[in-house]
Amino acid sequence: MSSLQASSTGDGTDVTTTSTTQAYLIDYQCVTSHGNETVSDAAKPAVISHYPGKATITPYKYDVNDPNTHESIVHVPVHNPPAMTKPAYLQNILVKFDSAYDAAVDSVNLYYDSKLLVSTNTGKKNGFHIDFSTNEAKNYAYQVPTGISVELDLRFPRPNSAITLYSVTLVYKAT
Repeated sequence: MSSLQASSTGDGTDVTTTSTTQAYLIDYQCVTSHGNETVSDAAKPAVISHYPGKATITPYKYDVNDPNTHESIVHVPVHNPPAMTKPAYLQNILVKFDSAYDAAVDSVNLYYDSKLLVSTNTGKKNGFHIDFSTNEAKNYAYQVPTGISVELDLRFPRPNSAITLYSVTLVYKAT
């Protein structure tokens, strides 16, 4: 599988999520899923404890001698896709989480239905965002009526490693 990379990643909060253009036009639209909507992957499961506005994710069966048990995959479905009258191009993916004992999000994968659209390696241990250039954004235009899901590949280097996921947000811009 080839990996499609974003042009840059960052840890700051410098992502445009609102528009001051004209009140009746939507230039930017955020679609967000709370961490408590997270579901475990069947092939690489995780233990997910759901709480209001967040989920705590830990390894399913941790075995010090089996590195396959140090990884899990979770899916975060986006229930409210963009609702724009113009084509909506993906500008940013924001992932808000905390980690304990060196747990990390190794990669972020964006699916429209079952089609892998974006796969970016991150290796991050706390919240981050992925930014796309204008040319890249055109490749990730939302096509109505596809479903959207964000997949997170997680790494748990210790038995007590954990990730607390608060939200995943996709920022779309109308063109």
